[in-house]
Amino acid sequence: MPDREVAARLAGLRRAGVDLERRLRADPLSADDSEAYWRGQIDTWRASIESQLTHYPFQLRAIQAPSPDIDPENRWDQHALAELAELRTRLDAVIPRIAPEE
Repeated sequence: MPDREVAARLAGLRRAGVDLERRLRADPLSADDSEAYWRGQIDTWRASIESQLTHYPFQLRAIQAPSPDIDPENRWDQHALAELAELRTRLDAVIPRIAPEE
């Protein structure tokens, strides 16, 4: 698959991450089982990103690197939002390295 196509797919996944964050922020998070649902959503999103990077080992490692430690005083939803933001930042760095704009 051409680099530009991979970069375009990753850009689409980045937009999906923005949508995921919006949905998480809008969720009243009243049920205890919300955490399991959102963890699953984030894991699925992360797996979609990683599947696009199978032929890009350096970029894949950048995405798979552990997220920085988050304040343990924060609730799980704050951790999830921080993880989403961190992954989007990493995608922003990875996409131009795969298919730089001319």
